[in-house]
Amino acid sequence: MLSQINEFLNKKIQLSEGVDTNGYALIIRGVLYFVTASWIAFYPAYLLLIHMKVEKFFSYDVFVGGLFGIKSFLFLVFILISISAVYMWGFVLFFRSAVLNKSKAMWALGGIFVLVSLLFHLFVFYSGLASGKPERILWLSSLGFIFAVAVSSYMANPLKNLVSNWIAPVIGIVASATLPILNLEVTSDIVKTGLENFKVGGGVKAAVHKVENNEIIKSGSLLLLTPQYAYLREGKAGYISISRTNNTYVSVQ
Repeated sequence: MLSQINEFLNKKIQLSEGVDTNGYALIIRGVLYFVTASWIAFYPAYLLLIHMKVEKFFSYDVFVGGLFGIKSFLFLVFILISISAVYMWGFVLFFRSAVLNKSKAMWALGGIFVLVSLLFHLFVFYSGLASGKPERILWLSSLGFIFAVAVSSYMANPLKNLVSNWIAPVIGIVASATLPILNLEVTSDIVKTGLENFKVGGGVKAAVHKVENNEIIKSGSLLLLTPQYAYLREGKAGYISISRTNNTYVSVQ
């Protein structure tokens, strides 16, 4: 039985002129596509997990109600990172396309995006220096470069790429997972800034009240606000989670 399956999967399959493969290669590539798509969907939550580790708290309910109770915020984080990657390293995609298709138009667009990249880097580095946190920009630029290279690896002949080019996406996944781990504080700081801007955490002042008389149950620095709980800093490193019910509401300053 196993020998028959092995013989079947080892058979050459001609996908088009000059492109052939076997069952094993197709299976590996299919699995890789699934893993890549899953990683992209999970990535914003991965950054949030790192932030929780640095801030020394954990929100179980974030992972209960389908990814996730704050999925809109997480999706927006990913969109912002992707847009920044395009502005910083979009020329990589155009130059890759120009080389493959021998297109003068793509070379011209690549040149334009080199200029866009330089201007955008200057702008964000100036903003980083002004805020006293230039390491944020280095982190974002590095991650953008990883994204751009990973995406460009899919820009070969689609059919040939489907069955042969699996190393680059794997490297992209490993690199995008490693960069935040090697820069825990910076990763947490970026996520914290996002939470703060949307008033759902990041240390903003908040209070949990009783609905019936507006009495304050607990107030303090808000670590994270989810549909089910409010996580507040307790002491220097501790935290308290307060369940959000129909009898309570949360005010955020």
